[in-house]
Amino acid sequence: MTHSGFAANDRAAPPSSPPSSDPRPASSLARPRLLLPALLLNLLIASGTFLVAKETLREFPPLPLAAIRILLATALLWPAQRLITPDVRIAAGDRKRVFLLGLLGVALNQGLFLLGMRWASVSHAALLYALTPSFVVLFGMGRERRPTLLQVTGIALAFAGVFTLLLHRGLRFETASLRGDLIVFVAVISWALYFVLGRDVSRRYGSLPVTAQAMLGGALAVLPFAWIGLGDFHPAAITLKGWLGLLYLAWLTSGLNYVIWFWGLQHLKPATVALITNLQPIVAVAMAWVFLREPLPAGFVLSTALVLGGVWLTQWNALRATAAALGPSRGG
Repeated sequence: MTHSGFAANDRAAPPSSPPSSDPRPASSLARPRLLLPALLLNLLIASGTFLVAKETLREFPPLPLAAIRILLATALLWPAQRLITPDVRIAAGDRKRVFLLGLLGVALNQGLFLLGMRWASVSHAALLYALTPSFVVLFGMGRERRPTLLQVTGIALAFAGVFTLLLHRGLRFETASLRGDLIVFVAVISWALYFVLGRDVSRRYGSLPVTAQAMLGGALAVLPFAWIGLGDFHPAAITLKGWLGLLYLAWLTSGLNYVIWFWGLQHLKPATVALITNLQPIVAVAMAWVFLREPLPAGFVLSTALVLGGVWLTQWNALRATAAALGPSRGG
């Protein structure tokens, strides 16, 4: 799973950190000096996820890879949550909601992402995940305040960018690429639903406990389907590169990267985190060009301008507040 940062408005932002004993708001607390470098590392890991997934899928079938990845990530996050927040327990009435979050944000998102990456290019997948903020605003309609005209314009521009992307490469030339794009597109929808449906429960218990529990629920949901593709899975044939790719996806993308993301939300406004992580498509495409020699798709510059321009419009009100949060650190 990748962490596409967003803050369409204060209500449509990623789940905030659990309440602190410090009466000051999180944005006013002393910011660790290593926080912004850590968020840049988060950006590199998240962008690299698309490349690593593409290469690891050359050796692993998608569903077994997804199942093993989720199990390894659960083995990391579950004990980490018990260590960091040992007193937090999910109430019985919220456990069905958390399991649904695991189904959406873990099983479906990660499973469909890996399945789609068999055919989708790195550049297409990264740009599609940049749509997450637009979907969050759309799915939040009726639950919260109405989107502004600026946000509606941003959503329209973002989806126009994706249509342009599919038109240039998928609809005209490559059926396989289009198939991969559409599967990743559904994965993005499930990822956005995870944020919208998990917002309230994350505010009650904190992001880390909810994510650890959702990861466990996702592992239980994906296990019955993990046998699909096992006939093509030959562990003895997996190279060191393949196993390292699996560990990257499980422990860096779904483990360390989440810890950094969660840490960032404790000390910075969600819009500040979004300002950095919204660079993910550009960084991912640059990495794919350097390391995989993946050519820039036709129309990608126009599509990127439309999608990122639209995403920034949906977040404009929140992003105006980032200048203060990105000011000099007040602590060590």
